[in-house]
Amino acid sequence: MIKIKLLPEEQELLLKYGYPFEPEQRQLKKLIARSRIGTLSISPFYRVQMIGDLCYAINKCTTGRLQDQLAELCERLEYIERTGDGALDLL
Repeated sequence: MIKIKLLPEEQELLLKYGYPFEPEQRQLKKLIARSRIGTLSISPFYRVQMIGDLCYAINKCTTGRLQDQLAELCERLEYIERTGDGALDLL
Protein backbone atom coordinates (compact mmCIF):
# COMPACT_ATOMS: atom_id res chain seq x y z
CA MET A 1 0.00 0.00 0.00
CA ILE A 2 1.05 3.56 -0.72
CA LYS A 3 0.38 6.32 1.81
CA ILE A 4 -0.34 9.75 0.38
CA LYS A 5 -0.71 12.89 2.48
CA LEU A 6 -3.48 15.04 1.02
CA LEU A 7 -4.66 18.57 1.61
CA PRO A 8 -8.43 18.95 2.13
CA GLU A 9 -8.89 20.41 -1.37
CA GLU A 10 -6.95 17.49 -2.90
CA GLN A 11 -9.18 15.05 -1.04
CA GLU A 12 -12.27 16.67 -2.53
CA LEU A 13 -10.80 16.67 -6.05
CA LEU A 14 -9.95 12.98 -5.81
CA LEU A 15 -13.42 12.11 -4.54
CA LYS A 16 -15.10 14.03 -7.34
CA TYR A 17 -12.72 13.45 -10.28
CA GLY A 18 -10.65 10.40 -9.30
CA TYR A 19 -13.66 8.08 -9.60
CA PRO A 20 -12.62 6.17 -6.49
CA PHE A 21 -13.41 2.54 -5.86
CA GLU A 22 -15.55 1.89 -2.78
CA PRO A 23 -12.70 1.44 -0.23
CA GLU A 24 -10.93 4.60 -1.39
CA GLN A 25 -14.23 6.48 -1.52
CA ARG A 26 -14.89 5.63 2.14
CA GLN A 27 -11.39 6.76 3.11
CA LEU A 28 -11.76 10.05 1.22
CA LYS A 29 -15.16 10.78 2.77
CA LYS A 30 -13.70 10.23 6.26
CA LEU A 31 -10.76 12.50 5.48
CA ILE A 32 -13.03 15.21 4.06
CA ALA A 33 -15.26 15.08 7.15
CA ARG A 34 -12.21 15.97 9.28
CA SER A 35 -11.40 19.05 7.14
CA ARG A 36 -7.65 18.73 7.58
CA ILE A 37 -4.58 17.13 6.03
CA GLY A 38 -4.97 13.38 6.01
CA THR A 39 -3.39 10.20 4.70
CA LEU A 40 -4.94 8.07 1.97
CA SER A 41 -3.72 4.47 1.69
CA ILE A 42 -4.04 3.03 -1.80
CA SER A 43 -2.60 0.25 -3.91
CA PRO A 44 -0.15 0.99 -6.73
CA PHE A 45 -2.85 -0.20 -9.17
CA TYR A 46 -5.37 2.34 -7.91
CA ARG A 47 -2.79 5.15 -7.98
CA VAL A 48 -2.35 4.50 -11.71
CA GLN A 49 -6.14 4.46 -12.15
CA MET A 50 -6.46 7.80 -10.35
CA ILE A 51 -3.82 9.39 -12.58
CA GLY A 52 -5.75 8.24 -15.65
CA ASP A 53 -9.06 9.45 -14.23
CA LEU A 54 -7.60 12.86 -13.40
CA CYS A 55 -6.12 13.16 -16.91
CA TYR A 56 -9.53 12.36 -18.35
CA ALA A 57 -11.16 14.98 -16.12
CA ILE A 58 -8.56 17.59 -17.13
CA ASN A 59 -9.49 17.10 -20.78
CA LYS A 60 -13.22 17.39 -20.03
CA CYS A 61 -13.03 20.49 -17.82
CA THR A 62 -14.20 23.82 -19.12
CA THR A 63 -12.70 26.07 -16.45
CA GLY A 64 -9.01 26.92 -16.43
CA ARG A 65 -8.68 27.05 -12.62
CA LEU A 66 -10.12 23.55 -12.18
CA GLN A 67 -7.90 22.25 -14.96
CA ASP A 68 -4.88 23.74 -13.18
CA GLN A 69 -5.86 22.17 -9.85
CA LEU A 70 -6.40 18.76 -11.43
CA ALA A 71 -3.13 19.01 -13.37
CA GLU A 72 -1.20 19.86 -10.19
CA LEU A 73 -2.73 16.91 -8.37
CA CYS A 74 -2.03 14.62 -11.30
CA GLU A 75 1.60 15.78 -11.42
CA ARG A 76 1.92 15.10 -7.70
CA LEU A 77 0.57 11.56 -8.11
CA GLU A 78 2.98 10.99 -10.99
CA TYR A 79 5.82 12.22 -8.75
CA ILE A 80 4.71 9.75 -6.07
CA GLU A 81 4.65 7.03 -8.71
CA ARG A 82 8.27 7.81 -9.66
CA THR A 83 9.68 8.35 -6.18
CA GLY A 84 7.36 6.63 -3.70
CA ASP A 85 7.33 9.87 -1.67
CA GLY A 86 3.75 10.62 -0.62
CA ALA A 87 4.67 13.30 1.91
CA LEU A 88 3.60 16.92 1.62
CA ASP A 89 6.27 19.57 1.21
CA LEU A 90 4.57 22.64 2.62
CA LEU A 91 7.39 25.11 2.02
